[in-house]
Amino acid sequence: MKSRQILALILVAFLAVLGVAFAVTSHSSVSKDSVELKTDSAVTTAPEPRSTTVKMLAVGDNLIHKPIYSQAQARTKDGSYDFKPVYANLKETIQSADIAVINQETMMSSSRPVASYPCFNTPTVMAQTLADLGFDVLTLANNHMLDTQSSGLIETLDLINSTPGLIGVGAYHNREEYKQIKTLTVNEIKFAFLSYTEHTNGIALPSDKADYIIYMDESDDVKMQVQYARTVADVVVVSMHGGVEYSDTASDFQKAFAQNVVNWGADVVIGTHPHTLQPIEYLTSTDGRQVPVLYSLGNFVSAQDKYKRLIGGMAWLTFTKDHVTGKVAVDKPQLDIAITHYGAGFSGLKLYKLSQYSDSLASRHALSALTMKSIYEQIRSIIGDEYLIDEYKAK
Repeated sequence: MKSRQILALILVAFLAVLGVAFAVTSHSSVSKDSVELKTDSAVTTAPEPRSTTVKMLAVGDNLIHKPIYSQAQARTKDGSYDFKPVYANLKETIQSADIAVINQETMMSSSRPVASYPCFNTPTVMAQTLADLGFDVLTLANNHMLDTQSSGLIETLDLINSTPGLIGVGAYHNREEYKQIKTLTVNEIKFAFLSYTEHTNGIALPSDKADYIIYMDESDDVKMQVQYARTVADVVVVSMHGGVEYSDTASDFQKAFAQNVVNWGADVVIGTHPHTLQPIEYLTSTDGRQVPVLYSLGNFVSAQDKYKRLIGGMAWLTFTKDHVTGKVAVDKPQLDIAITHYGAGFSGLKLYKLSQYSDSLASRHALSALTMKSIYEQIRSIIGDEYLIDEYKAK
């Protein structure tokens, strides 16, 4: 009897141990499956954040007067032209940009003699000079684009587009090209570039060549291009050449045009033509976007003879694309400043960044009105600290 009781107790204990083991094993299996499911779910629903950035530099009018090309020719012995020293101080800055944009104010026709104001024609070597400096996009829509007639405009467009590294925008061979939007893709961000002018100094195109240019008041064509560019690019950059020459303020026409292209899809609007700096502001589009508008960057280089026309804006615009959402954000524009320096009779004409300029250099400028004081007064009153690079802000 005693041995049976002992045997029964052993059997009960064995079954109890077996039950506990089964319970533990079952619980572990469920827990493991649950962890694995959570891990799989996390992988499929949380894409890895990724972004890329592009820094764009935009400058104003490349306005090549006679003193500039005469000095360029004097640097050579064979009658050719060397413009490189004019821009040498700014080359490193230009090349540091991912994309650099300039308004090529003067045409470059190989079939016509070189000429200055009022109907300009610049040596064709300028195209290669700008490419070597690091420029990528040359806007052609401006009031001097018909100085060499329609044939000279097309020669200039073809010259630019055949120069490695350059694209020309704002002129067309025919209407079919209106939807062949010029684009650049850098760091996985695709940019579309459009360029328009208010007028062409009263020079009209022949009726059979009327499609070579889209004017700012041709709203249907402008709207079509901006809206189409919106569908093919991440960023739409619109250049406008208009307003009142030598004015520090934007005209009603500039403001209305800017608001229209912003509503139609532009991400940034860059202005030229007044030859002086004009303010920067944000406009709100009909879909609620805040878009920077730079009404005028002034001259990049010229041989004009009023000090305000020798102070040019070099606008930095930084674009960041979120590759998860596909959206692109643009930072607040920041202006560096270029100064056109020359001595008596426009001698030794060349560009300096304001950070390279000094009271000593200013004292040797042919224009006594151009001083470090007058430069800073101009940029702070027109642009303001908000849009100047840190180096130029009031301390």
